[in-house]
Amino acid sequence: MDYIKNDYELQQLARSIAEEAIEEVKQHGGDHYEFIDQAAASSEHAIYTYKAIMLCANCCTDDAEEMLDDNSYRFDSFAHHASILAEVTIQNAALQALYEIQAEAVA
Repeated sequence: MDYIKNDYELQQLARSIAEEAIEEVKQHGGDHYEFIDQAAASSEHAIYTYKAIMLCANCCTDDAEEMLDDNSYRFDSFAHHASILAEVTIQNAALQALYEIQAEAVA
Protein backbone atom coordinates (compact mmCIF):
# COMPACT_ATOMS: atom_id res chain seq x y z
CA MET A 1 0.00 0.00 0.00
CA ASP A 2 1.35 3.39 -0.97
CA TYR A 3 0.09 5.68 1.79
CA ILE A 4 -3.29 5.95 3.50
CA LYS A 5 -5.37 8.47 1.59
CA ASN A 6 -8.56 8.57 3.69
CA ASP A 7 -10.40 7.21 6.72
CA TYR A 8 -11.83 4.32 4.69
CA GLU A 9 -8.33 3.02 3.93
CA LEU A 10 -7.41 3.47 7.60
CA GLN A 11 -10.46 1.42 8.58
CA GLN A 12 -9.48 -1.32 6.12
CA LEU A 13 -6.00 -1.49 7.63
CA ALA A 14 -7.47 -1.47 11.14
CA ARG A 15 -9.90 -4.27 10.37
CA SER A 16 -7.08 -6.33 8.88
CA ILE A 17 -5.00 -5.88 12.03
CA ALA A 18 -7.98 -6.75 14.25
CA GLU A 19 -8.72 -9.90 12.24
CA GLU A 20 -5.05 -10.93 12.45
CA ALA A 21 -5.13 -10.35 16.23
CA ILE A 22 -8.21 -12.55 16.61
CA GLU A 23 -6.65 -15.31 14.52
CA GLU A 24 -3.32 -15.10 16.35
CA VAL A 25 -4.97 -15.34 19.77
CA LYS A 26 -7.19 -18.18 18.58
CA GLN A 27 -4.22 -20.19 17.29
CA HIS A 28 -1.50 -19.33 19.79
CA GLY A 29 -3.14 -17.63 22.75
CA GLY A 30 -1.99 -14.31 24.02
CA ASP A 31 -3.55 -10.91 24.16
CA HIS A 32 -5.44 -9.07 21.42
CA TYR A 33 -4.25 -5.72 22.76
CA GLU A 34 -0.58 -6.70 22.74
CA PHE A 35 -0.84 -7.92 19.14
CA ILE A 36 -2.58 -4.69 18.08
CA ASP A 37 0.07 -2.58 19.88
CA GLN A 38 2.86 -4.41 18.07
CA ALA A 39 1.11 -4.29 14.70
CA ALA A 40 0.50 -0.54 14.98
CA ALA A 41 4.06 0.15 16.10
CA SER A 42 5.53 -1.89 13.25
CA SER A 43 3.16 -0.61 10.56
CA GLU A 44 4.88 0.97 7.60
CA HIS A 45 2.43 3.86 8.05
CA ALA A 46 3.92 4.63 11.45
CA ILE A 47 7.57 3.81 10.68
CA TYR A 48 8.08 5.75 7.46
CA THR A 49 7.85 9.48 8.08
CA TYR A 50 6.23 10.34 4.75
CA LYS A 51 3.52 7.71 5.19
CA ALA A 52 2.94 8.80 8.79
CA ILE A 53 2.59 12.44 7.74
CA MET A 54 0.16 11.50 4.97
CA LEU A 55 -1.94 9.40 7.36
CA CYS A 56 -2.09 12.32 9.80
CA ALA A 57 -2.99 14.74 7.01
CA ASN A 58 -5.66 12.52 5.43
CA CYS A 59 -7.36 10.88 8.42
CA CYS A 60 -9.08 11.94 11.59
CA THR A 61 -6.48 11.84 14.37
CA ASP A 62 -8.54 13.61 17.06
CA ASP A 63 -8.78 10.64 19.44
CA ALA A 64 -5.07 9.91 19.19
CA GLU A 65 -4.16 13.56 19.71
CA GLU A 66 -6.39 13.73 22.78
CA MET A 67 -4.84 10.55 24.19
CA LEU A 68 -1.32 11.88 23.70
CA ASP A 69 -2.26 15.25 25.21
CA ASP A 70 -3.89 13.57 28.23
CA ASN A 71 -0.64 11.70 28.85
CA SER A 72 1.48 14.84 28.36
CA TYR A 73 3.44 13.13 25.60
CA ARG A 74 6.29 15.26 24.23
CA PHE A 75 7.98 14.90 20.85
CA ASP A 76 11.58 15.32 19.76
CA SER A 77 10.76 16.47 16.25
CA PHE A 78 7.99 16.87 13.70
CA ALA A 79 8.82 13.44 12.25
CA HIS A 80 8.62 11.85 15.71
CA HIS A 81 5.25 13.54 16.29
CA ALA A 82 3.87 12.27 12.97
CA SER A 83 5.08 8.72 13.58
CA ILE A 84 3.70 8.47 17.11
CA LEU A 85 0.41 10.11 16.12
CA ALA A 86 0.05 7.71 13.18
CA GLU A 87 0.84 4.73 15.42
CA VAL A 88 -1.75 5.71 18.03
CA THR A 89 -4.32 6.47 15.32
CA ILE A 90 -3.82 3.00 13.80
CA GLN A 91 -3.94 1.42 17.24
CA ASN A 92 -7.21 3.18 18.16
CA ALA A 93 -8.80 2.28 14.82
CA ALA A 94 -7.72 -1.37 15.19
CA LEU A 95 -9.16 -1.54 18.72
CA GLN A 96 -12.44 -0.12 17.46
CA ALA A 97 -12.45 -2.70 14.66
CA LEU A 98 -11.77 -5.46 17.19
CA TYR A 99 -14.71 -4.35 19.32
CA GLU A 100 -16.97 -4.24 16.25
CA ILE A 101 -15.92 -7.74 15.14
CA GLN A 102 -16.48 -9.09 18.64
CA ALA A 103 -19.93 -7.42 18.79
CA GLU A 104 -20.85 -8.93 15.39
CA ALA A 105 -19.84 -12.38 16.64
CA VAL A 106 -22.11 -12.07 19.67
CA ALA A 107 -25.09 -10.78 17.70
